[in-house]
Amino acid sequence: MTDLADFLRARYAERRAIAEAASTWPWKINPDDPEEVLASDDILVADVFALSSNQTRNTATFIATNDPAHVIADLDAKLALLDDLLAEGHERNEEDHWYSCAALTDEDGNALCFDESRAPGPCDCGRDAIINRRLRILARPFAGHTDYQDKWRLDDTR
Repeated sequence: MTDLADFLRARYAERRAIAEAASTWPWKINPDDPEEVLASDDILVADVFALSSNQTRNTATFIATNDPAHVIADLDAKLALLDDLLAEGHERNEEDHWYSCAALTDEDGNALCFDESRAPGPCDCGRDAIINRRLRILARPFAGHTDYQDKWRLDDTR
């Protein structure tokens, strides 16, 4: 699981560096020419060409909407989610039906969980499987990356 988390952090850092190096933002559609996307300093970021004027407008809107500020905010959110997933202990959540993994261990080093009766016992709540699945979901966009490992692929399409 740590390898996958490290892989995700590296991909997010790469994307952040690309976004930070891009033209000043926010980006906007040129009010005088809807086929141009401009940076905040009114320098041309992209001149859009497509098969139809509707497709051209939609492409320009897509580019402007996904400016570096948006990309960085999205990456920050994903990093926060990653950190949250890997944090010790999770509150039981009625919607997710998670059990609360205590940040405690028994004398043998086994994590202790609390089931619905709140009785302590060995951790068998499936927390690691849940976290691993969610990390694999976050890794889906990078399946074509050379460092992506096939073992991270999910068997289902949910």
